[in-house]
Amino acid sequence: ALDRAVTGVIENARRPAEVVPTVSDAARVVAARAAFWVVLAEDQQRPMDLTVADGPLLVAVSPADLADCVDALIGNVFAHTPEGTAFHIGLSASGPTSRGTLLVVGDAGPGLGDPERLRRGVSGAGSTGLVLDIARRIANESGGALTFGRSSLGGAEVRVELGSSGDQ
Repeated sequence: ALDRAVTGVIENARRPAEVVPTVSDAARVVAARAAFWVVLAEDQQRPMDLTVADGPLLVAVSPADLADCVDALIGNVFAHTPEGTAFHIGLSASGPTSRGTLLVVGDAGPGLGDPERLRRGVSGAGSTGLVLDIARRIANESGGALTFGRSSLGGAEVRVELGSSGDQ
């Protein structure tokens, strides 16, 4: 059994690696993930505003990683605000530095508190901060940035600037 396991590991290592796309259409991914979450938003009577710029908006992030980021940010709204709390998702063609695409998730909840405390393992809401780590990693790996603020709805807002794939 050990011989078969070692042989299997060696054979898998020799196979060509699967090519994972490192470019995605942010407009398509964000719209698809919002469509998934709208059902729960309606069930919890959470007004959801979605504004997505016309695509394609090509970003230097794989579709799976971008979907994980969007899901994490929206899931954070559901986890840290009461039912009935409004939220918005926005995607615009350029970020504050005009070098990428800007994803914004904001809510009408209590806000983030002290932005200096927003790191893994520290959260005013008793969470791990992992969601913001995911968003930060996606932003940084694409050449973008992660920032926080107060949303137009009065609660927290997370802005994920995604670097352009260069193919737009």
